[in-house]
Amino acid sequence: MWILLGVDPANYTPKAAPPSGLKKRRGPTPRRSLGIVLLALCLTLYAVYAGRRTPVEPQRGLGIFWPSDCQPVTPTRFRVATYNIHRGKGTDGTRDLDRTTGVLREADIVGLNEVGGPAFWGRSDQAEQLGRNMRIGWLFAPNQRRWHMYHFGNGLLSRFAVGRWTSEPLVYDRNTSRSARNLLTAEIEVGEQPVTVMVTHLDRGEIRPAQLEYVLDEFRQYEPAILMGDFNSDVDDPLLAEFLADSNNVDAIETTLGEAGDGGRIDWIITRGMRVLSGGMEPTGVSDHPCYWVDVEVPATNVDSTPSAGEPPE
Repeated sequence: MWILLGVDPANYTPKAAPPSGLKKRRGPTPRRSLGIVLLALCLTLYAVYAGRRTPVEPQRGLGIFWPSDCQPVTPTRFRVATYNIHRGKGTDGTRDLDRTTGVLREADIVGLNEVGGPAFWGRSDQAEQLGRNMRIGWLFAPNQRRWHMYHFGNGLLSRFAVGRWTSEPLVYDRNTSRSARNLLTAEIEVGEQPVTVMVTHLDRGEIRPAQLEYVLDEFRQYEPAILMGDFNSDVDDPLLAEFLADSNNVDAIETTLGEAGDGGRIDWIITRGMRVLSGGMEPTGVSDHPCYWVDVEVPATNVDSTPSAGEPPE
């Protein structure tokens, strides 16, 4: 028998039995492998679903948020600024809202574009961060959701009391639009005279003319009023050219800066029923957009002769 097995009985040593209680390792079973694959697939599908950008529903409210130790002001002359803050990221690649705060420090009313929303780890939206830094009232108007949170949008900073406000989605087509957009409209209480302030950021794609036409039509309903934001439209845009041919609609940046302004600019401050006094700009650096500002005044004659903001003229 030993010869048949090819074993020398003199040198044969039986193999030791495995220690009691230990089992031979086995690789993943087909069922377990399938479970891992299904779990990975579910996580991937969830990431695609939750990570996509979706439009935000219409919003409305009364009043804005304030730092606990701040009160609204009541002058009839004030500084208005429009700033696409690029989420606080400068042309050097550094994200620093303290630098954004420094640019806006002297402004009384600010229209903000490309404002980041709150973060998972408790950080507030960037409109609130700027408001607290500047000790000024703030309002975040998101136009996109992502990861079940408000992700991105426009904002308003104000040293004046704010009454009614609305945030309305603009026309949107997922096939032609880069992202959802909105129009923020707020009633600012300047002394005894309500002033309508509108802030928007328009698309770059094929849907932009339709969005611009809607925004301009809405703005025509109010006086005194201020419209500002990143229109992604320059002075050669035919809709804007026709709109500004009406002397009631004032390109406040062109009025104050003239040739000193950037001829290719796409950021705008347009006024109706207000006196434009002076203006200036902060060049790109802190953001990839300049910050433009104008000093304006509400004429006393508007107090009794114009309808309240939110009500179209007769």
